[in-house]
Amino acid sequence: MRKFLLFLCFVSLTSNLSADPPPFKSTLFKKGTLVYSDDFDGEHDKLRWGPNKGHMQIKDGVLTISPLFENAEVAMKTLKRDHHLGLGVVAHLNKIPKKFVCHMRFKFETEAIVPARPSFQIGHHMISLSYKEGGGHTIKLPKGPAYSDTESGMKINEWVDLVIEYEEGKMLISVNGSSKIHEHELVTMKDSDRFTFKGREGSENRLLFDYVRLWEVKE
Repeated sequence: MRKFLLFLCFVSLTSNLSADPPPFKSTLFKKGTLVYSDDFDGEHDKLRWGPNKGHMQIKDGVLTISPLFENAEVAMKTLKRDHHLGLGVVAHLNKIPKKFVCHMRFKFETEAIVPARPSFQIGHHMISLSYKEGGGHTIKLPKGPAYSDTESGMKINEWVDLVIEYEEGKMLISVNGSSKIHEHELVTMKDSDRFTFKGREGSENRLLFDYVRLWEVKE
């Protein structure tokens, strides 16, 4: 029996080690190097998500991010300030390459859409992806035009399948299979190397991730 259990452990370990990495798929680019892949069935990745201050939890293959504090009084007492209190969901995915392809599945759990919340920023305070009332999304370039898409049907409290293919001046965004290519001088992350996610205030709000795949493109 002991030998049989050891054999099963060996088979399981060998299977995990030989598991193929996710295949590279892209419309804009021919080749990419996988630099980050997470199905959230292991340890918290501090390099990519920053330190876990008790507001991040990995369970059953899902990363869940909650607000840092439940009320302003506790936040001000802890932080010794009256601003940026962490009463809403804020998350950063760091070390984004200058030219990349990213696939992810995420969900904002919240009661309603409010101005600029929830939102996802490609580059901190740069290109924004936001929800439309009734379904769909809007892409807003920094100090530039905005593009709306209702065909994606993107809604709060529902999983969103997102693909981003990016290089300076050109970007493909696919939301739930609805894809558009944007070419503009304001398609830029400038010097930012992070994605920023922001939700509305309230301890009941959460941000969930099912998986993330990130490839660096060097062609």
